[in-house]
Amino acid sequence: MNNPEAVSGDLSPIMEYLRQLVEVTGPSGSEEDVARRVLDLARPHADELSVDAVGNVVAVRRAADPSARRLLICAHMDEIGFRVRRVDEGGTLRLEKVGGSDDRILPAQRVWVRTEGGRIPGVIGTKSAHLLTDADRASVTPYAALYVDIGARSAAEAAAMGVQPGDPVGFAGELTELGRGSGRFTAHALDDRAGCAALLALLAGFGSDTRPPVTLIAAFSVQEEVGLRGAQVLARALPPGQTPDVALALDMTAADDTPELGAPTLRLGAGPTVKVMDFSTLAHPAVRRGLLRAAHTRDIPVQHELLKGIGTDAGALQYLGVPTGAVSVTNRYTHSPVEVLDRRDLEAAQALLRGFLHDLPQMPLDFLPAP
Repeated sequence: MNNPEAVSGDLSPIMEYLRQLVEVTGPSGSEEDVARRVLDLARPHADELSVDAVGNVVAVRRAADPSARRLLICAHMDEIGFRVRRVDEGGTLRLEKVGGSDDRILPAQRVWVRTEGGRIPGVIGTKSAHLLTDADRASVTPYAALYVDIGARSAAEAAAMGVQPGDPVGFAGELTELGRGSGRFTAHALDDRAGCAALLALLAGFGSDTRPPVTLIAAFSVQEEVGLRGAQVLARALPPGQTPDVALALDMTAADDTPELGAPTLRLGAGPTVKVMDFSTLAHPAVRRGLLRAAHTRDIPVQHELLKGIGTDAGALQYLGVPTGAVSVTNRYTHSPVEVLDRRDLEAAQALLRGFLHDLPQMPLDFLPAP
């Protein structure tokens, strides 16, 4: 599965975090390996580190002043993927979807099957081009009719490899720069390992002798792709003393700047987006104002996101009853094995969050601004 063009060195800290995070497989409900990686990367920069019952990782970096405001930023660890539904007698694996993948793109993809003994490679089978009928060419094979070929000749051989029904399956791939020097990178699971990378970089920006002006609660959530479930748990059961004054989701959003689409509204390389609305939430006006002001005073270009076909953890976090919003990074080919982002957008998202964090102590948070 190794890609000779995959990125291996000379990366900025945020891109190095991203490289390490896309190495692991973690469909919704099976985020254990991602959580372990996040714990390892966050540990040097956190005053408190915990994992709750459903798998959310929470890292806290305290302000010097115990009475300082608290900012919760949440990025999700899970990716779309599959579970092994059954093993056929011939040794191939049938799949059940986890999250919103597109049946059109599934055949001929490389995947990892994560067993109790480790990951094994496989491919989603496809009929050879020489054997296609006209009906085949005009149709999309539904995912339930697809299968994964792991090289096994029988169900017994698949079992000997450690495969069992219920094992998670995810797309295979590594972080790779497109072209040469483009600054645009492709991988599976950029949604939302890129958000996790930015949140880790934000944590790491406060050295051992530097305290943030507000207490930062960095939450890495589970099961976002199947209904914001991890963030719902956070909203209901944050530990005592961690209820925030402001909550933000940090996620990816769908760029529409490719040739087959019309006039683009969200572009790669045009800066992170400040959420206005999606199907899960309407951003709090004070949070939007604060994010836009932080961007303006620091010359960070931003885009305004109104996209009803998407949802983020902000939709669950708003039930904390605190001002809530979201920052996103534009992403081409979302929910595919070849998602693409521009590193400048990701780095600018981190800079925007850092600016918002530094402005937060004096930021008005009322729904109705003072006259």
